[in-house]
Amino acid sequence: MRTMMKSVLAAAALAVSAAGFSAPASAQESEYGPADAKYTYYWISNKANLPLFVQYDYVGMKRIAEELGVRVVVAGPTDFDVPGFIAAVDQVCAQKPSGVSVVGGWDPSLTESVKKCMEQGVPTVVDDGDLPDSGRLAYIGTNWTQVGVAQAKKMMEMLPDGGKLGMMSIINAGNMREAVAGFTAYIEANGGGKYNIVANEDDGGDAQKAAQVTAAIMAANPDIAGLAGFDSESGAGIVTALREAGKNPGDIKVTAMEQTPDFFNTAKEGWVDGIVVQNRELFIYYAVKLLHDYNTNTLKSAGLGSADGGRPIPDTVDTGVLLVTKDNVDKVLTALNVK
Repeated sequence: MRTMMKSVLAAAALAVSAAGFSAPASAQESEYGPADAKYTYYWISNKANLPLFVQYDYVGMKRIAEELGVRVVVAGPTDFDVPGFIAAVDQVCAQKPSGVSVVGGWDPSLTESVKKCMEQGVPTVVDDGDLPDSGRLAYIGTNWTQVGVAQAKKMMEMLPDGGKLGMMSIINAGNMREAVAGFTAYIEANGGGKYNIVANEDDGGDAQKAAQVTAAIMAANPDIAGLAGFDSESGAGIVTALREAGKNPGDIKVTAMEQTPDFFNTAKEGWVDGIVVQNRELFIYYAVKLLHDYNTNTLKSAGLGSADGGRPIPDTVDTGVLLVTKDNVDKVLTALNVK
């Protein structure tokens, strides 16, 4: 198999500059598998070269392209641009590829574009955040309610006497709203009234903004006891703000999502008490596998094949979560060869 180095937009052959797209850094691979493959699948996302995606999702993308001998192409804006993201989905599906996986957690407005893909006969699945009303063939990814629950459990473990809590996320993203709801519901149901959630803020998926949000929360609540971050940039921003404020590790309890491998050092150093890992390598790996099965496995549902309206693939693949804490972080750092 050969891996090609092309820009997202050149690989996708999309005339979308008017939508505000920009190509990822030239060192980043955005297409995997043979150029002449019989089947071409697209992975489409907002912030398509987010470090989290490059570190984890692209690994699964490369692996499944090699295993199946198919072509897998990255498309979508590299900044936070929901209209550009929707335009990318529409224009990719208009080309009638073999299948599409849409990273659906960014915004529920993607629902209509996924519907349109399916109506055009393009097999479409959603990963990382479901769009349940879109008619998608399958959802592959994290149960985001459980992300919230995992963080809430760890927060309560670290703060058994209660206290003020703050949250931050990409506040309009559907998957993160599920995480916030899961966190809040678990705290309310199990906290015995000892916890007071005083902030639910938008950090825009940007570490610098997350640091600013954290500083504002601390200024408004000098006695804040815990901070929970639900996007991959939240945790880095929280830690930056704590350091800049002269805090010591453990002064404020923190739970967060995975970022790049170096971020796991924050658990070792005591800045972050629990880091939720999503098993992201599995998302696009299984998304393409399901799309390819849909196209090739010839299985039937009540006698109906794919072309007749059958759905011979699972509706949902829950890839689960792993919580990294001081108790297992050394194993993680060793496995990832992080110093």
